[in-house]
Amino acid sequence: MLTRPSGSLVANRLPGQLTLEAGALALASAIRADLTLQTRDGIVRRYEVGVREVDPLVWLAAQTRGERVFFKNREGSLMIAGAGKCFSSARLSDHAVASCLSSESHDFPETGQPSEPLFFVVNWFDPTTVRREPSRWLGFSPVRVVLPRVEIRRTRETILAVHVCDDEALALDALSRLAPASMIPAVPHGFQMTADGDPSRWVDSIDAALEAIEHGSYDKVVLARTRQYGALEPIDPCGVLAALRAEEPAAFHILIEQSPSRAFVGASPERLYKRKGALVHSEAVAGTCTRGPDGVSDERLAARLLCSEKNLREHDFVVRRIEAALSPLMVTLTREASPRIMRLRHVQHLLTGIIGHLRDGACDQTILDALHPTPAVCGWPLAASREFIRDHEPFARGLYAGVVGVVSASRSDFTVAIRSAVIDGATLTAFAGAGVVRGSEADAEWLETARKLESFEGIARRAAQGPLTQPYRRLIGRGPGFALRTPKITVASL
Repeated sequence: MLTRPSGSLVANRLPGQLTLEAGALALASAIRADLTLQTRDGIVRRYEVGVREVDPLVWLAAQTRGERVFFKNREGSLMIAGAGKCFSSARLSDHAVASCLSSESHDFPETGQPSEPLFFVVNWFDPTTVRREPSRWLGFSPVRVVLPRVEIRRTRETILAVHVCDDEALALDALSRLAPASMIPAVPHGFQMTADGDPSRWVDSIDAALEAIEHGSYDKVVLARTRQYGALEPIDPCGVLAALRAEEPAAFHILIEQSPSRAFVGASPERLYKRKGALVHSEAVAGTCTRGPDGVSDERLAARLLCSEKNLREHDFVVRRIEAALSPLMVTLTREASPRIMRLRHVQHLLTGIIGHLRDGACDQTILDALHPTPAVCGWPLAASREFIRDHEPFARGLYAGVVGVVSASRSDFTVAIRSAVIDGATLTAFAGAGVVRGSEADAEWLETARKLESFEGIARRAAQGPLTQPYRRLIGRGPGFALRTPKITVASL
């Protein structure tokens, strides 16, 4: 057994590549044989073993509901599913979390070497609005950092891991209760739209935003609406996420479950930032047009988007805000000279990449505090726009437009939780927003939100034909459909 001590973390790697069942037994044996656990020294111990290929989402669907998490990055180079909770905290700066995150960095090592724990991070858009809809977000924490008890992680290989940070009996019990991977539950037959926001209220809110923009109170405000779906039986979040993965394979895929009947799922195209060592990549995603029926139409629509004064103005607010937020934290900062096209299945967006080298002393918590929320989901100026949203949106966004990601000592990756929905029993509420700037029109913004909800409409159309029972194993990996044009990088003067 390979062991790597690192500060308040000891990572243990067992030899071999086993079945899931044999892997769980091997991890349990390693825990029982580890005499150091008797010291109760507060050190987090990670035990892992290579396992034969399995889709982490298929595995997750078989585990007990209540505390399940899932994250896949947009490139498909990381996919992780977690069941249970080793411990949780309200901030990355918590001592127990920070001690692991300050450990020696060996994340995503060569095959056969132990890897670091990955903490799941959840951060709401605006916790103050939850009183507006306390039942919808019941059981969810506005800010949460969680280390799963058991995980399946796929990078260069697939590993099964368990964490011990308290009583080892809890880890042994979790391993004994793991269910074998089978199939992802179907999206129930009868899944269909039951409500589609309030168009008249939408028009009133857009008009109010445009009037405030005209008077100089705001440059941009992002307003969102909901669309509700219902089914004849409880909706399994893993089934919805698998269906979203089929609709948008080249997106971030996320699932956050904090109670047996409620979960948050999404297939977001937008990265808040990722970090590898001290190198930080962020991106501005704002400005939208539809997809065409063929490649020629796509290019024509993209060309119009790249020349749209309204969309370029909306995009520029986001670029300038990200640069201003990151500059104090970076030694150097670079950005692409002009926007490029992000092409998804149903829509196209303007995207500008921004890259920086982190200063000594800065960390993921400081980056998150500086960047979130961006004008892409809030508006500009930020504080005033958020207040406008509080006054004019009749629902609580909760995790929608918040942040979901994973972080280890050596790297992190965070997505903005758009193209997302909250599930409560047999009801699913999906969210979509649109940026309002001078020149916006209420009808056009309503249609933009409809395009952004098209993935959920695709699920409903297929569910109407019968339960979606396929196990989705063919969806493992990067998947087609994500195209970025060659970037042009210029150095920003700091």
